[in-house]
Amino acid sequence: MLNPEWTAELKKGSIQLCIMATLLKGRKYGFQMIKEIRDLSKGYFDLKEGTLYPALHRLEQRGYLRSEWVTDEGGTPKKYYVLTDEGRKALAAARAEWDRLTRAVRIVLEAGR
Repeated sequence: MLNPEWTAELKKGSIQLCIMATLLKGRKYGFQMIKEIRDLSKGYFDLKEGTLYPALHRLEQRGYLRSEWVTDEGGTPKKYYVLTDEGRKALAAARAEWDRLTRAVRIVLEAGR
């Protein structure tokens, strides 16, 4: 059985990439992102608010996201996040780097068989 701490470290490096990818199709609020990432990953990524919101804050500080408060029909305000142009560029670069990384890891793992 793999150590849960090691699994958490592996996931940690890809959370921001997943968050940004969910925002490609438009703005979302936190719970929407949590649900979408969990559903798309078939439960592999089951983000908690304590993981999501610090990541969103970091991405916003870097200029990759912007946020806005929107009051829905029920009168409940929700904070929505959207990718900036800089965020789209960063996501494209991160995807290219992710592809290089996974190819390199796969080659090393295959050589070790």
